[in-house]
Amino acid sequence: METQFDMEVKSAHEASQEIASQGGRQSAYQPVALKYAEIGDDEAIVLRELGENDVQNLRNLLYRKFGKRNVIVRSSKQEEGEYLAVVREREGNEYLRSGE
Repeated sequence: METQFDMEVKSAHEASQEIASQGGRQSAYQPVALKYAEIGDDEAIVLRELGENDVQNLRNLLYRKFGKRNVIVRSSKQEEGEYLAVVREREGNEYLRSGE
């Protein structure tokens, strides 16, 4: 038995927007993923005043959507326990642990 699917190919940004417009559950970090999909290879996103959990949740989403080999999320603890994070394209195997 063959199943037929109504299927089309869209950019990741368009597909995410379509899910959001249908009321689908969306991560609070989805706007960062959408912005990352739009920026150029030589650009980065800088996020300030994040909590430690925010950084980890952001990493999880971006690595799942774009692959660990393609995107990197670097973070640094700032004053008062807040974090600064930079999201950019990974260059080669930069900072990848072996086996990932």
